[in-house]
Formats: sequence, C-alpha cells, structure tokens
Amino acid sequence: MMNAYWEQAQQWWFSRAASEQRLMTVAGPLLLLALLYFGIWTPVANSVEQAEMRVRAGQNALNEVKRDANRYVTLAGAGGATQNRGGSLSQVASRSAGSAGIRIARMQPQGDKLQLWVEDTQFETLMAWLEQLSQQQGVSVEALDVTVAQQPGLIQVRRLQIAQP
Repeated sequence: MMNAYWEQAQQWWFSRAASEQRLMTVAGPLLLLALLYFGIWTPVANSVEQAEMRVRAGQNALNEVKRDANRYVTLAGAGGATQNRGGSLSQVASRSAGSAGIRIARMQPQGDKLQLWVEDTQFETLMAWLEQLSQQQGVSVEALDVTVAQQPGLIQVRRLQIAQP
C-alpha cells in the first residue's frame, strides 16, 4: 500500500522538469520552516510572554495591596480609638459595612473579637470602611489577610479580625 503511494510520488517527481525539481527542492524546506515558525513557534512564544506579563502584573498588584494593607493596619492601630456608638461588635460591623457598600459573607465571634469574611470588593472601599470603623466606632483591626481576586480590580479578603479595645 505504502509502496504504491511512493511509486506514484516518484513518477510525479520525475515527470517534472529539472528546473521545477530544483525550485521545489529549495522552496519546499523554506516553506516548511516558514510554516513551523509562523504557525507554531511565534504564537506559542507570544502567548508565553503574555502569560508572564499577566503573572508579573498580578504579583505587583498583590504586593501593592499587601503593602497598603499593612500600612493601614499599622496606622489604624496607632490612630487612637473613639467610642463605640451602637451595639455589639457584630451589629456595628454589619451596619457600617452595609452603609459602606461592603457585603459580609460570614461572621464568627471569637471572645471579644470578631472574625469576618468579606465578599470580593475594591481595595479602596475596604480601606475606607476599615478607617470608618476605627475612627467613628472605635473598632481596631487586629488581622487582615487579602489577596487579588479573580475579577480584575477587586481583592479577596481571606480573613479580617476586628476587636473593640
């Protein structure tokens, strides 16, 4: 079966003029190389480069968020607390989160502290809410663990622990 195809290819080749054979001998490998380069190598190399750029951008955003969060926690701890004006820690957190546009996914009391899980939100919105909690309600942030969310421009709050001094 394979011999029949091979013989047919040889007959076709030898039926070509010598100039055509030389042209195909030179152009065939060049065409194959061009096809491999532009059809396979270039798209793969471009997609790898784009993926690396997205990873670097995500890492930079995460580092920036962590740096800002740590700075905020440090400033909030040194900022001096005012008086809590409105109920238990969970009530204060719920009420102020709602007015700030933050959605709390879950709350878990831990003694005089409260552990919160917040739905994905913008970093600036979270920081404004935490500042409002600290300045107006006298609530201190004891732990904050954030990471970049899957949606661009949002952060994921893995853990937020607040307390009343």
